[in-house]
Amino acid sequence: MTFLAPKLFYYLFALPLLAVLKLWADWRARKTQALFTAPRLRDTLITGASTSRSWAIFTLQLLALACFIMALARPRWGEDKIVQQESGRNVIIAIDTSRSMLANDIVPDRITRARLAAQDVLASLKNDRVGLIAYAGNAYLQAPLTTDHDAVIEAIQSLDFTAVPRGGSEIGRALKLAMETFEKSPAKNHGLILFSDGGEPDIQITEYSKQAAQKNVLVLTVGVGTEAGALIPDPDPERAGEFIRDQQGNVVKTRLEPKVLQEIATATHGRYMKLGSQPLAVSVVKDLLSALQAQTNAAKELVKPIERFYWPVSMGMLLLVCAWLIHPTSRMKTYTPAMALLAWSFLTPGAQADDTFLGSIFGSMQPDPQQAHQAYKDGEFDQAEKLYEEQMKQSSSVQQQQQLAFGYGSSAHQRKDYDRAIDGFSQALESEDQGVQNHAHRGIAHSLYDQGDRVFSKQPKFSLKAWRDSVKHFDAALKIEPENKEVKENRDFVKKRLDELQKKMDEQEGKDGKKGDKGKKGDKGKKGEKGDKGEGEDGDQEGDGDGEDEEKSRKESLGKKEDKEGEEGKGGDKDKDQEGKLQAGKDGDQESQEARERREQLEAENAENQENDATGFSRNEARSFLRTYADDQKKAMLVRPRDAPVNGKDW
Repeated sequence: MTFLAPKLFYYLFALPLLAVLKLWADWRARKTQALFTAPRLRDTLITGASTSRSWAIFTLQLLALACFIMALARPRWGEDKIVQQESGRNVIIAIDTSRSMLANDIVPDRITRARLAAQDVLASLKNDRVGLIAYAGNAYLQAPLTTDHDAVIEAIQSLDFTAVPRGGSEIGRALKLAMETFEKSPAKNHGLILFSDGGEPDIQITEYSKQAAQKNVLVLTVGVGTEAGALIPDPDPERAGEFIRDQQGNVVKTRLEPKVLQEIATATHGRYMKLGSQPLAVSVVKDLLSALQAQTNAAKELVKPIERFYWPVSMGMLLLVCAWLIHPTSRMKTYTPAMALLAWSFLTPGAQADDTFLGSIFGSMQPDPQQAHQAYKDGEFDQAEKLYEEQMKQSSSVQQQQQLAFGYGSSAHQRKDYDRAIDGFSQALESEDQGVQNHAHRGIAHSLYDQGDRVFSKQPKFSLKAWRDSVKHFDAALKIEPENKEVKENRDFVKKRLDELQKKMDEQEGKDGKKGDKGKKGDKGKKGEKGDKGEGEDGDQEGDGDGEDEEKSRKESLGKKEDKEGEEGKGGDKDKDQEGKLQAGKDGDQESQEARERREQLEAENAENQENDATGFSRNEARSFLRTYADDQKKAMLVRPRDAPVNGKDW
């Protein structure tokens, strides 16, 4: 026998304490009797009292309490085997990962929008087998057909332009690989959802489209981008601000070329859709895929432990009934059979956990979303974050999960855990509600800025990247709500600090280059570099300005986060209007509260910088090493040899 909550057995230690209290109460009762009655008259005046009956009742009540504690511990004994038969359709999602998908004619860029849309589609294919193909100049199967959608989501999120080490956009190879994958399945009909910014018509694509139609592969093509197009930013961090160029050195501008996608959809009896700033119409995807044949999977045997809590509950109720039937005095009263029948009705077997009042008790033990909101209001951000995270795992509604993710990110931001905050806001960004998207963009922008500001003096390169991304998310929020003055002001403030930092780093690189020309005096150059770092730290404190005025301006402009941001989890319009806003600073009459906030901030920073005895590093140092490792890995992916691009186009 096992117990789901064995810690509740600690309450059994209260039983001996109750027995001691009973002994003390009996002693006080005897002492009181001695004060009011003479020994020779006591037996005459006090009749019917029975110490043995009193202790029998008390013992039965203690045993009943012990049974109830055991029931709350959720005893489990035995296993219930359930045979589950699953059926579904075969659907493969193919995503173009060529460098042209880095264009930002749709916010934040094409490949990010394609990944988000693919996850939206995946949410509507709950019982279907889904696979993933990444293609550019070649095509690779990133995830085979599986019902493990979590694994497919992880594969989708990891896709970027380095997934395929060959430039180009070979849609035909993606079609061929999809057909080869479908051939291993006994189903007759299959579905392929292909995300791409298009390309030039090709005889090979036409031939593969005909083969797909013959093999009953329905293709839904999704055009990603705009006809106006945009320049392709260079992904190399060492070439920030540059754009992809062709072999003649001309800047490449990529446009959505839907013709080839429309031809594929027509040939396979599918449909062409355009993905812009609005989410993909999942209802259309459902209508198209409803025609696909469902294939029955092999039966799965699920083992579920059998709950046995009703055994101790029944025993406890029986003990209470026995204690109730025993009268504390020797003068017994008669009880009607109806009363006994009423007591026995509580012990009738066959009632399950969900049908009894205990089912409601156990159900009430589940966390309530209101608890998370209240914890956020009360400033208990650590508790609020845990409650939001638990609610996200338990919620079956995608929309509710996205709203709870916003509260999770807001709580993490208040705790200055910016990595978790960005993760929570990113999940909320997948919402179809533009209001939630707007606040999620703003939350990510604030978190990125604060994250970069915290390591400004030690890792200016990381701050530079974080602030660039922050500006992008502010721009995305402004596209949704162009008239928001507060977002404009904060965007301009971050852009100003970004330009100042970029200018300072350019000047520093120029100085380092001159010192490097002196040869052996390079050691002295390192010393000067250290001095520059000190100036950077002073600049951080001064806000790169003339004193405390610039720092004060920064706090008034960007540090004013609202305390009601976590209320987004409720989904209320009134709360949404309050969330994400930057509020004015506290008045001078609240200095004690400001002092407390400063103290809490210092304690949080000290905790982040405290060295771990097991690893020898603090949290900030560990994060710094991980970011450096991730940057090195990305750099290695960028500089690794790439295969010759198709038709000389490496995009």
